[in-house]
Amino acid sequence: MTFAAARYNDNLQTTTSHTKILLVIGGPTAIGKTDISIRLARHFGCSIVSADSRQFYREMNIGTAKPSKSEMQDIPHYFIDHLSVQDAYSVGDYHREATALLEKIYTSNTIAILTGGTGLYIRAVCEGLNHFPPVDRQIRSALHDLWQTQGIALLQEELRNTDPQYYESIDTDNPHRLIRALSVIRSSGKPFSHFLHQPKPHPNFVPIYIALTMDRDQLYARINKRVDHMIAKGLLNEVESLLPYRGHNSLNTVGYTELFEHLDGQYSLPEAIDKIKQHTRNYAKRQMTWFRNQGQWNQLPNDDIERIINFLTKKIHSLSA
Repeated sequence: MTFAAARYNDNLQTTTSHTKILLVIGGPTAIGKTDISIRLARHFGCSIVSADSRQFYREMNIGTAKPSKSEMQDIPHYFIDHLSVQDAYSVGDYHREATALLEKIYTSNTIAILTGGTGLYIRAVCEGLNHFPPVDRQIRSALHDLWQTQGIALLQEELRNTDPQYYESIDTDNPHRLIRALSVIRSSGKPFSHFLHQPKPHPNFVPIYIALTMDRDQLYARINKRVDHMIAKGLLNEVESLLPYRGHNSLNTVGYTELFEHLDGQYSLPEAIDKIKQHTRNYAKRQMTWFRNQGQWNQLPNDDIERIINFLTKKIHSLSA
């Protein structure tokens, strides 16, 4: 922590000693959340908690765009390299661990940063998590096999028939959301939406939401360039090393799935790279839509750090008034 950041944080501790604040930095993939979060952490003198579910895994490095060791050198980062791809891990596990971690952070600092593009994990921390019944692992495995062998349409049809309310509220092109909901429905015999209306515990901090924005064409060009950079760094070799674990849910993600299919002989390498770019752009589009549709998010340009700092500083001080 720089002297200026430490002095700023000491002053802030005095004025906001009873207000715990979580700076939530979101936005689509490749927009620069890591860089902005690190610059904010240096300015405010605080830690960074990752809500990027792909960066949790130690073996997935190149394809997840993790912050480098030099970037993390003087700033505490949490949930980076937190798991092995072989570990079973749920949003409930993350909610429990992240909530406990923030409690610890807030004993010595009134500000923390939560950053990532995984909306489900961000909402779990900031809004609490609904209680769901235990899910039979065999049911979840069967649904995953159904998706892999027969495609997403059957999952969509089953959810539409068993829980039309939830079906209308989610991205039905996301197989993981479908599998999660159907696992609960098949295990409990009740609609997934039934469990969404139960009371949730309130967090003991105040979130301030920032959604980074930029021109869509520029973001897509940035995504294409980043994929090329990942390939040049050896993403294919990384994927080859993970072949023994490809059945694990952690590896069913863009950048890895397409290269597994290339190694199966389904696509040439150039075709697989094009598919990674296309699927990443599609994912970014869904993320942008999600962040726009969440009314609490303040939309700010990713290339204006001073504006972001000024906005957050005013918000923080208004909470202490």
